[in-house]
Amino acid sequence: MGTEEPTDYVRIKRVLDAFKEKNIRVSAEAKVKLIEIINKKIQEIIDSIINKLPKYTRGANKGELKRKTIKLIDLEDI
Repeated sequence: MGTEEPTDYVRIKRVLDAFKEKNIRVSAEAKVKLIEIINKKIQEIIDSIINKLPKYTRGANKGELKRKTIKLIDLEDI
């Protein structure tokens, strides 16, 4: 990923509501870091799902994805 900006996968309001339901407050300084951590974890999970997809093992397409559709079987270990 390098120096590119992380993608926003979650809405801050929904995250704060989830903490509020458990009677936990999040300080203003912690909000940005909290969202960064959650977005980073989501990106790691997305990458792990993509890495589980079957890849070609021989030929000119070696290492490329054989299938670009995520199926239920790909999600069983998560």
